[in-house]
Amino acid sequence: MPKAEWLNYACVPVFIVTTFVLLVALSDWRTRRIPNAYVFPAMVLGLALHATRGWNGLEFSLKGLGLGFALLILPYVFGGMKAGDVKFLAAIGALVGATDVFRALLMTVLIYPLLAIVPVLRAGKLKLTLLRFGRVFFNFLGFFLPGSKLYAQQLESRDDKSIASVTTPFGVAIAAGTLLALFTDWLR
Repeated sequence: MPKAEWLNYACVPVFIVTTFVLLVALSDWRTRRIPNAYVFPAMVLGLALHATRGWNGLEFSLKGLGLGFALLILPYVFGGMKAGDVKFLAAIGALVGATDVFRALLMTVLIYPLLAIVPVLRAGKLKLTLLRFGRVFFNFLGFFLPGSKLYAQQLESRDDKSIASVTTPFGVAIAAGTLLALFTDWLR
């Protein structure tokens, strides 16, 4: 198995990343919250460990932190996720760098529907979930294609806001995607 870019670059042990993402996943699963007490120290630790390799190491970590944040800030702004998910991916980026945080997010996007479908089907809310996902998607697309916002408004008018959505912990999917990126060659 070829080494991940960050393993070749700095001294962040695999068990630190693994332990961090598992702790956050467990918290998100139980409480539907990602504590700042986990993500901010992980960011600082990632920056500090990479900084031991000098400016290039610090730059490597800062790029990962910045990309991790940038990849999820728009979905957050458009209501697709919570701020904890954004900070979680940024912390992962600080630990693993830009290339591997991007790969982790790709894995996350592939695995999330598999993790989310079970509670959605169990609650009998597939149609509602697709309607709400479509609204968020077309609202986001409206940023680039203004006509899409009209369709998002039509979807919103069909939504019964008195029915609660099924919540699925995206942090669990981020953790699973990160571990898949860490321990497999998929999408390399």
